[in-house]
Amino acid sequence: MMNYLYVFLAGVVIGIANIIPGVSGGTMAVVMNIFDRLIEAISNIRKEFKKNILFLVMIGLGAGAGILLFANISSYCRDHFPVATNFFFVGLIVGSIPMVYKRATVDSFKVSHLIPFAAALGIMIFTIVFVPDSNAASVMTELNAMNFVLLFSASTLAAACMIIPGISGSFVMLLLGAYTTVINAINDFNFFILIPIVLGCAVGILGGAKVIKFLLQRYPQATYFSILGLVIGSIPVLLKNVFWIKGVFTFSFNLEFVVAILTLIIGVLLAYFLGSRIKEQEDSEEEAC
Repeated sequence: MMNYLYVFLAGVVIGIANIIPGVSGGTMAVVMNIFDRLIEAISNIRKEFKKNILFLVMIGLGAGAGILLFANISSYCRDHFPVATNFFFVGLIVGSIPMVYKRATVDSFKVSHLIPFAAALGIMIFTIVFVPDSNAASVMTELNAMNFVLLFSASTLAAACMIIPGISGSFVMLLLGAYTTVINAINDFNFFILIPIVLGCAVGILGGAKVIKFLLQRYPQATYFSILGLVIGSIPVLLKNVFWIKGVFTFSFNLEFVVAILTLIIGVLLAYFLGSRIKEQEDSEEEAC
C-alpha cells in the first residue's frame, strides 16, 4: 500500500502549485510520481472504493492544507523573492523530466511520438505568447439560465485541464472569460454563482480523468510524450514570470539570482529523489505481489 503520508505531502505540493501563477497541479502530480494513481483513483472510484476514496481524501486534505497554510507564505515569497520561488519550481520540473521520459520510452522510441510532443509543447508556447486580460471580461453577479450554462461549461473545461500536466486551470478560466467572476464569487461568498462552478469542476475532473485514462490505456507512449511536452513547456512559462516584466526582458545578477540557482538545484535533487523513492516502493510492492 502506498505510503499515505507521502500522498498527503504530495497533495500539499499540488495545493501550493495551484496558487502559484503558471504552475500546474497536474505537473506537480507528475513530479511527485502519483499522476497515474491519481487518474486511476478518480476514473475508477467505485472500483476498490475504500482504497481509492482514502487516496483521494488524503490528496484533498493535503491540497487544502497546502492552500490554507502556504497561501500567505507563497504570496510573500512570490512578491519578495520571485526569482528564487519560480526557479525552485523550475528545478522540480527539470528533476522530473528523466522520470517522465523513461515512462514515455518504456517500450521503445518512435519518431511518430514527436508529433504529440511538439503539439503539446506548442500549446504551452501559446500560453506564453497569449495572455488574456482578466479585466476585459464582464463579471457575472447574478445567476440565470445563460450564466449557469456559461459558468458550468467554463468550469468543466478548466477542471478537466487542471489535472493535465502543464496546463493551468486558472489560465483556461482566463481564456474563457470566467476567471474574474470565479474569484469574485469566492471572495464575496456568492453561493448561487458558485453552484454551477462547483458542479462543473466535479464533472470536469471526473470526465477529464476518464479521458486521460483512456489515452494512457490505448496510446500510452504517445500520451506520455504529450505529457513530456507539457511538462517541458512549463519551464519557459515560469521563466517568463521572472525575466519578462511588462513586455521587457529584465535580468540582473544579484544575491537573489545566486539564491535562485541554489533553489533550482534543490528542486532538481528533490524531484529526482522523490521520484526515485516512490518508484522503488512501487517496484517492491509488485515483487511482493
